[in-house]
Amino acid sequence: MALWLLAAFAARSEIAPVPESAQAVQALKIIDAYHNPRPETPRRKLRILYYTPADREPAPDYEQRLTAIMEDIRGFYGDGMERLGFGPKTFPLERDAAGKLIIHFVKGKLPEESYPVWQGRRGTGDPSGGDKVLDECRPAFEAAGISLHHETVLIFCNLAKWNEKAKTFSHHSPYYGSWDQTSGLCFAADSVILNVDDIPKKLPFLDDEEYGNMSLGKFETIFIGGIAHELGHALTLPHCGERADEKSLGTSIMGVGNHTYREERRGAGKGSFLTMASAMRLASNPLFDGSDKGLAEKPVLQSCKLTLSTNVTRADLSGKHGTLRLEGTVEGSPPIYGVVAYFDSAQDGGYHAPTATSVPDANGKFAIEISDLAPCDNGELRVEFCHVNGAVSERRLGFSVTPEGAVDISQWEMRQALQPIGEVVASGQRDAARAALAELEKSQAPESAKMIARKLVATLGKTTKPSPATVPSEITEVALGDCATRVAKVGWLEPAANRIPPNQEIESPFIDSGKIYATGLFAHSPSQYIFDLGGKWKTLRGEAGLHTAFQARAFGVVFVIKVDAKEVFRSSAIRGRELVRYDINLTGAKTLELLVNKANDGNGANWGLWLDPVLMR
Repeated sequence: MALWLLAAFAARSEIAPVPESAQAVQALKIIDAYHNPRPETPRRKLRILYYTPADREPAPDYEQRLTAIMEDIRGFYGDGMERLGFGPKTFPLERDAAGKLIIHFVKGKLPEESYPVWQGRRGTGDPSGGDKVLDECRPAFEAAGISLHHETVLIFCNLAKWNEKAKTFSHHSPYYGSWDQTSGLCFAADSVILNVDDIPKKLPFLDDEEYGNMSLGKFETIFIGGIAHELGHALTLPHCGERADEKSLGTSIMGVGNHTYREERRGAGKGSFLTMASAMRLASNPLFDGSDKGLAEKPVLQSCKLTLSTNVTRADLSGKHGTLRLEGTVEGSPPIYGVVAYFDSAQDGGYHAPTATSVPDANGKFAIEISDLAPCDNGELRVEFCHVNGAVSERRLGFSVTPEGAVDISQWEMRQALQPIGEVVASGQRDAARAALAELEKSQAPESAKMIARKLVATLGKTTKPSPATVPSEITEVALGDCATRVAKVGWLEPAANRIPPNQEIESPFIDSGKIYATGLFAHSPSQYIFDLGGKWKTLRGEAGLHTAFQARAFGVVFVIKVDAKEVFRSSAIRGRELVRYDINLTGAKTLELLVNKANDGNGANWGLWLDPVLMR
């Protein structure tokens, strides 16, 4: 039976989901077996640096205020880990011999006006400002023996303005967090009014440039909560929301919980909390675990078989709307101790994505079940496998939920049908790819899957493509991915049509942006594709977006279309899972130019894609 049919016939499995209350004990057994005995003194600590521009002195009492804030955030994470069964684990801070928090100080060479005014909502990052601060701080890092490639670093920036008389506040500090397997970095703003002791205060009111009129306590909640949130990113935590059954706990700190942090202290709400999804990942983080054994070892999934179905087995979920079951068998190196599933249906960067977790048994089997998934047309199930060295492997599966709460897993079925072909194409096995295509053609897979497979397998051949200007007039539609270009340039890797070029970052060669497309152009910014039209086409239609694997990390791109050197289309800054559609008049046009530019000074992970762009007569 074809893989794509498995979900439709899935029977109730013998694999039972591990109750969340029992997961920590089981996960810790696997982690401890790898890390014990641990070093007596943990080698890694959170490093804190304070930056102030050349024309400003540090904000008054910054050392005392930030020490209290960091101790409060340490307590928040420790309480969350303990509640979930991992014990009161939290991140250690760098201290001197007397136990005082070490805050490395940097007086910059640039004046405050050198830093750009904040554009857009907080949390999307200001990479240009962050890069400038880092350049100023590098000598201090080197002097202190801090490696940005092997440390977790929090930088407070004295780039805020507080008018005591008018009660107005503004800042233009970089304010974001990022990570890779061996390091983490985040930025936050400091101000003289940033004080954890003021969280309970309902008065006085102040006017924040971004959030408007609010109490002093709410201000502290947002900005101290922002530190806790961005630090979470530096500790390798992605965004996640809360499940329906978790809402009684408050708001996920890695969702929009930076706006509710500790607000229970002033009776304003339930506050924020740490989800099991976040705790599961932190359990192997060297700052929480105390051991950095194997930290740089690349994770490998030696085997991974996943199945989606709507056949939930938990009695408390049976009969509910939006139910989904994920089960599988996984084996990895280093060993895998936890599985975290993020159900992103809102397409908002994961801020509201509910999560569920499990621990593989001795045979690598696990099951996860969830209900109350929100209606969506193009949801994404991101499955992260937590390795004991702190690394993560990932798989992504598609789903949708009707307005009535019925879950549709046809996108997953599509990917399952195409997976064998994707694997052999990625490895360049032309004969094996043709054989796999022949098997697919004989199957009951949807015609759309067969079309995608044909286009992908064709990329292994050396056929000459026609210029749009020379396509016979009886052909009324042609995909740009099937046409020759006059110019083809990309900012990373090599130009490619109807596939992703071979690379070391992702395994799949499919044109993938939330779903798999049959044709398209790989266009990492800055990129340029120029086609000769010969005045013979009337319309260009299609979509554009970011590659699925990089939507959470891309700095952002802008898609531009020019006809005979005149700009006729420009998208807004595209980030996350946003797609843009275009319908361009080409009557009489001689040339068509497709450009992808970076949306700001950052160009990281900007894997732009032109999706099914089609010329029509």
